[in-house]
Amino acid sequence: MTRYSRFLVLTVLIIFMGAVSAQAGLMGYYYNLDTSHPDVETDITGLKTGMVESSLTGPTPTLTAYGATLVNQFDWWDNSYSAFSRVDSDEDLKNNFASSWFPVNEGLPGDPLHFAVHWTGQFYVAADQNYNYTMGSDDDSWLFIDDQLVLDLGGIHAVTYTNYSLFLTEGWHDIDIFFAERHTSQSGFQLNFFSDLVPQAPEPSTLLLVGLGLLGLMGLRRK
Repeated sequence: MTRYSRFLVLTVLIIFMGAVSAQAGLMGYYYNLDTSHPDVETDITGLKTGMVESSLTGPTPTLTAYGATLVNQFDWWDNSYSAFSRVDSDEDLKNNFASSWFPVNEGLPGDPLHFAVHWTGQFYVAADQNYNYTMGSDDDSWLFIDDQLVLDLGGIHAVTYTNYSLFLTEGWHDIDIFFAERHTSQSGFQLNFFSDLVPQAPEPSTLLLVGLGLLGLMGLRRK
C-alpha cells in the first residue's frame, strides 16, 4: 500500500468513526401526560419493584399482577401522547438530567410536570465478563438489556439509585430504558454506564460500503 493509500484509508476511517461517535447516546422518545391521565398525581407510593414482567416481549413493558394493583392505565408510552424525539448524549444521561428535569412543555394542563420517555439504542462490549452500572430516577424507571429487566425502580418516589453487575458476552447488545415522571415534586434521571451508547449500531451494510469505497479509491489511484 502506497503512502497516499494509507493516508486515504486513515482519513476515511477517521471521518466514519467521527460520524459514529458524534451521535453517541440513546434515542429518546418523549411523551406528554396531562393532568387528566389517571396515573398522574396519585398517591406517592415510594419505590415499588416487581411492577413489570422480567422480559420485554412487546414495544413497552408488561405489568405484573402486582403492578396492575398500582397502575390505572399503563399506556404512558403510547403514540397518542408523543411529544418529540431526540438523541440524548451519554453526558446528558450521566449528569444533566439528575434533578429538576422537566423537558416536555406543550401547554397541556399540568405541563411540564408529567411526562414519560423511552430511550433505546445499543452498546458494544469487547470481552466476556461482568460489567457494573448504576441508574437513578424520580419517578419510575426500568432498564432492559437484550429484552431482560436488569434494573427496577418502579413507583412514585424521590430520587432513588440502584446498581447491578451483569455478565455480558463480547459484541453488540440492545438497551431499552422506560421512565415516567408522575408527580409535581421534582424529576430526575441518571445513568452511569460502562460503555459508550449509540442510538443504533453501525449496520454491516454501512461498514461494507465504507470498505468498498476505500478499495475503489485505491484502485483509481493505481490507474
